[in-house]
Amino acid sequence: MLILLAVRYSLAEVGTPKISPFHFPADLDVGMRTSILCVVTYGDPPFDFAWYKDGKTLTETHSASIRKFDDFTSNLVISKVDAESNGNYTCRASNYKGFEEKSAVLFVKETRAPKINPFHFSGELDVGMRASVHCAVIYGDIPFEFTWLKNGHQIQEIPGISFRKTDEYTSNLVISEVNADSNGNYTCRVTNSKGSDEKSAVLSVKGINFPINKV
Repeated sequence: MLILLAVRYSLAEVGTPKISPFHFPADLDVGMRTSILCVVTYGDPPFDFAWYKDGKTLTETHSASIRKFDDFTSNLVISKVDAESNGNYTCRASNYKGFEEKSAVLFVKETRAPKINPFHFSGELDVGMRASVHCAVIYGDIPFEFTWLKNGHQIQEIPGISFRKTDEYTSNLVISEVNADSNGNYTCRVTNSKGSDEKSAVLSVKGINFPINKV
């Protein structure tokens, strides 16, 4: 009797769909696109495909679309992921014999606001010397926008003053020859989609004081 039941069970399994495991990329950032394939590797067609998110039927939206590639493959595409995209996604493939499900977790990294490492100018600057400072982001997610200011006003590149991005996390301000006009409070402001941070440093050329406004 036990042998007969085992044979019946094994026959029932013949033709039941088998799905190949799938997964989302582990490095998804907000705004990126992702796509996964639900592929039936075994079983008798025709198959019906259904997608679920956190146990609820997944419906198509402006950012999520589902389409059937062929008799054995269904494709889920999320055009722009965000925090609401996070969840457990399940594909179910069914035929007249039964069904199988496979799942994968989507996790979107939340963009972090930048934090800048403090910087300072040398305290031994004489007229004619070269001054250089680095504005380095030590925390936060790219892309970053760097802005340099002097006494609250944005600095424009002119002969003798230049700034450039040395990599995705660092900007370098260079004053080729300091003089009385170089004195001031210099600020680096860094911005990304989450927020901003700024740090400042005073440049003071030896023997030259800041101008005093007369009343």
